[in-house]
Amino acid sequence: MPARRSKIGAIAALCCLVAGCDVAIDGAAGISPAEQQRVDRRAELRGAVESALKALEQAPAVVYKATIKDASGQPAELQFRITRNGSAHGALPVDGQTIQVISADKQLYLSATPEYWKAHGLGDSDQYGTSWVRTDSSDLPVNAVEVLSPRKAASTLRTAVSGMNPLTDPVRSKLPDGTEVYDVGSGLGTLRVTTAAPHRVVSFAPSLVAAAGGKTLGAEMRVEPLTGEALKKLQTDLDGAIGGIGQPFDALTQVRVSVVNDKLDCTDFVGTCRATIDVANSVIGGMNGTPVHLKLTVDFTAQSLGAQSCTADADAAPDTTTSMSCEVKFKLPNRNASYQVQAKPSAKGEVRAPVDVNGVREKLKSEFATLGG
Repeated sequence: MPARRSKIGAIAALCCLVAGCDVAIDGAAGISPAEQQRVDRRAELRGAVESALKALEQAPAVVYKATIKDASGQPAELQFRITRNGSAHGALPVDGQTIQVISADKQLYLSATPEYWKAHGLGDSDQYGTSWVRTDSSDLPVNAVEVLSPRKAASTLRTAVSGMNPLTDPVRSKLPDGTEVYDVGSGLGTLRVTTAAPHRVVSFAPSLVAAAGGKTLGAEMRVEPLTGEALKKLQTDLDGAIGGIGQPFDALTQVRVSVVNDKLDCTDFVGTCRATIDVANSVIGGMNGTPVHLKLTVDFTAQSLGAQSCTADADAAPDTTTSMSCEVKFKLPNRNASYQVQAKPSAKGEVRAPVDVNGVREKLKSEFATLGG
C-alpha cells in the first residue's frame, strides 16, 4: 500500500509541471517596442487618411488646381471649382489642352478648340470651336462632374487606398511651403494628406478617381475646400458664366439637312441671278421644339463671267422644309449676249440649345443657400 501512494504522488507532480510550462509559454508572446511603434505609426496614417477623406466628403465645394504649359511653354495654373451637387466652373487640363467647363442645372457646357472637337468626331468642329457647346460627359475623357464632386472623390479615393500594404511603413515628405504630408501610394498614383490635424487632402493623382481616363487630366490635382467668401465667389462666377454663355451649340442633337428643290432665275440685261432653295431638316434627340439654324450657300458659275457665291440663314422648326433664297450679280460685258449660268446649292444645319438664364440663376441661388454660400 505505501508503494502505491508514492506512485500516485509522482503522477500529480508531473501534472503540475506540465501546467507550469503552459503558463510560461503564453506569457512570452508579444511584440517588441520597435514593432509596436511601427504599428502605432501605421494606425496614425490610417487615421489621418480617413479624417482627411471625411473632411473632403463633407466640404460644400472644392477647388482643384492643375498646372500645364501655356502656348509659350510657361507653366499655367488651371482651376476647376465644383459643389457637392455638381455645379461647376473652371478649366480642366485634358491631354495638355485647356477645356473650359460649366455645369449648372444638370447641364454640361464645354468650350474647346476645333482640334479637340475634331478628335471627338464632330464634323462641324470649326463651328464648335467658336462657341460654347451643350454636351454630356462622353465628350470628356472622364465624367469630371461626377468623379470630382467632393463626396464621390472621397469615396473613390478611400477605395483606391484601401488596398495599400498594411505592413508598409508610412512615407512622409514636405511640400515647398513646408507642410508635412503622408504620401499614400497605390498602383494608380499617390494621395497626399497632411500629417498634422486637422487633416486634409492636399493632392492626388487623377487616376485614383478615374482609372480609365484619369491620366488624361495629368499627374496630380491639388485640392482645397471652398467656404465663406470663396464659396460666394463661385456662385457669382457661375451666374456670370451662365449669362455669357449665349446660345450654345447642342452636341446632343443630330440634324440632317438636304436640298429637296431648287429654282434659278436670272434677270435679262441686268446680270442678277437668284436661287430659291427648299431645305429639309430632320432632327434626332435634343429638346422638343428647339429650332434648327440653317445655313445655305449657293455657288454660281457663268460662262465667261466667272464665279460668285451667296449665302443665306434661316431658323426652322424641327422636321420641316424651309424655302431660302440668295442672289448674285454678274457684270455683263455684252448686254446683247447670252450666258449660261449654273447654280450649285449646299446647306448645313445646326441646333442651338436654349438656356433659361434667369431660371438657372434661381436654381443656383437655392443650391448655394443650402451650401452656406
